[in-house]
Amino acid sequence: MAASGELKLPATIGAYKVQRLLGQGGMGEVYLAEHAELERPVALKRFAPPPGFKDVKAAKERFLREGKALAKLQHQGIVAVHDLFEVRGDWFMAMELVDGHDVADLVERGPLPMDVVCLIGLGLAEALEHAHSHGIIHRDVKVANVMVSRQGQVKLMDFGIARGEVLERITQTGILVGTPKYIAPEALQSKEQTPLGDIYGLGAVMYHCLGGKRLFHNLGQQGVYKAILEGNIIPLRKHAPHVPRSLRKIVHRCLARKPEKRFQSAAEFHRELDLFMAEAGLFGSAAPRLKAFVKSFDEAGPDQEMDSVEISVGMLPQPTRRWVRRLVWIGIGVLLVALGAFGFWGALRLGWLDPVLEAMHMGGGG
Repeated sequence: MAASGELKLPATIGAYKVQRLLGQGGMGEVYLAEHAELERPVALKRFAPPPGFKDVKAAKERFLREGKALAKLQHQGIVAVHDLFEVRGDWFMAMELVDGHDVADLVERGPLPMDVVCLIGLGLAEALEHAHSHGIIHRDVKVANVMVSRQGQVKLMDFGIARGEVLERITQTGILVGTPKYIAPEALQSKEQTPLGDIYGLGAVMYHCLGGKRLFHNLGQQGVYKAILEGNIIPLRKHAPHVPRSLRKIVHRCLARKPEKRFQSAAEFHRELDLFMAEAGLFGSAAPRLKAFVKSFDEAGPDQEMDSVEISVGMLPQPTRRWVRRLVWIGIGVLLVALGAFGFWGALRLGWLDPVLEAMHMGGGG
């Protein structure tokens, strides 16, 4: 096995043919591979802590338990685990390969269209609801861990620090687990984490996507921790004044400092966001809209901001645009009728129609 820093890749790993390196992280690499017999493309994740890493045993146990637990989460909104195996002392996880972009990549160019953000929020909520129902808390919900595929699907990935009833707690008490600027206040206080921490992360993702800025983007690490604990969040209206107040309230409720003031489940959040979308006229099929958005993102230049992409795609789904066109034509028709009536009344007052009326009267009398 080549070292993580080398370019040379193994030709095969177990039953998989390695094609290329997809990425490297602190705990290993991810390869694009294909099962030799099934011919199914996968993302092959290798567990490889860096030299000098002290808690290899605990990290390895977490890696294995993650794979076993996630293999049980069969949901269209969660990246699936196909296989977990060992080759010459190295452990690998074969995962579903998602063809698309993570949300961190999408939001890099600026705020996303409001309807796209709502659809991402709905998809993410469905994935979290499924995970929570199986006793698993993600604990690291952020834009980099959410993908939108070219088929218009929202996928939650990287349960590397997940825990719950299935994944026994193997991190030491007091160790900070999660990503700064997305982590819930109770996690900073070393309290027992619940699914409501994922609701906080869900709100942070929505905030980032709508406003184009992360929570506490202008603060250093200590300032971030202080702001999280005190709940000092810059109102979303400062970054996104175009976002309706009702949607901003949904986002800020997710980000409440006290867990009991947040949505008490992903399902409750889903219902509230669904209601907002219905009232705002943001209806239509999610997959075609997201598929069109990702396509426009791919076609746009790397320096093109999302505002121009938004114009090319349109914020409203097709059914809403059709109703807008109908209302416009109805309005034009009413205006023409009103102008005709006004013209007829004016002609009568000015006497322009007197000869015509007299002729009609004489004809009737004859």
